[in-house]
Amino acid sequence: MLKQKYFWLLIVILLVFWGGYRLHTEREPAAPRDGQQEAVREQRELGGLVERGDEIVDSELKLKYFGHAAFLLEVGEARFLMDPYDPNCGYGKLEVDADYITVSHEHMDHNYVAAAPGAKAIRGLSADGLGWEEVSLTLGGVEIFTLPVYHDDAAGKLRGRNAIFVFDTGDMRLVHLGDLGHLLSPEQLERLMPVDVLLIPVGGHFTIAGPEAWEIIDAMQPALVVPMHYRTDATRNWPIAPLEDFFKVMDGEVVQKQKDSNITISSDTLPQEMEIWIMKAALPGRNE
Repeated sequence: MLKQKYFWLLIVILLVFWGGYRLHTEREPAAPRDGQQEAVREQRELGGLVERGDEIVDSELKLKYFGHAAFLLEVGEARFLMDPYDPNCGYGKLEVDADYITVSHEHMDHNYVAAAPGAKAIRGLSADGLGWEEVSLTLGGVEIFTLPVYHDDAAGKLRGRNAIFVFDTGDMRLVHLGDLGHLLSPEQLERLMPVDVLLIPVGGHFTIAGPEAWEIIDAMQPALVVPMHYRTDATRNWPIAPLEDFFKVMDGEVVQKQKDSNITISSDTLPQEMEIWIMKAALPGRNE
């Protein structure tokens, strides 16, 4: 009788070990799956192409600057107009052929969606500007998400909320900070990084000024920095600083290059060391 009890005990132990072994072997392949997918994605990035699902995306970025904080981003066949300004801002009336419009916040120098009739508006804030929208979607193979921040350094009590827009093609990431009004926390920086192309306001008063902009640039270490939202002839009566003030407080030596209103960027042509590209504004009504 005793031997029979030991026999059944041994059977139970064997079954327990066998069940644990099966569970382990069935779950084990899930661990490296992300790494395998990453390797496959890298193999697909041939000739600047990234495959996402059934879409093949040309990861080459084409960027056009219209002045202030307005840019047109083209990735493959998708065209994104970012933060278009109202005609009353001084730059003229924007008329742009775009598929989508991203709006960082509901102020007239950033939310003129009439600039691209028929384009779908993607807003970072609610219609009343009092809350953030949760943006996380893929359009034309480009992953887009927002990070909720403020338009000032008083948790929105002075100028309200703002949304940072991130565009990720798979091998490059472009970040438009909108009217960011404060330094970013380590957690916010981690959410945004790594950054390849950074569009950053530098004029102060309504946004971060030169010293804060340099602190964010130093923390992010993007390959390419494009300053925006600074005083020009079009906004000469605005209480924001000119681009020269941004460079007066420059921390260390960074290569600066003057660029036309249109630039093309790929992962292969990104600067190895950080550079600042000062883009000429393609003003509405002028041939550029």
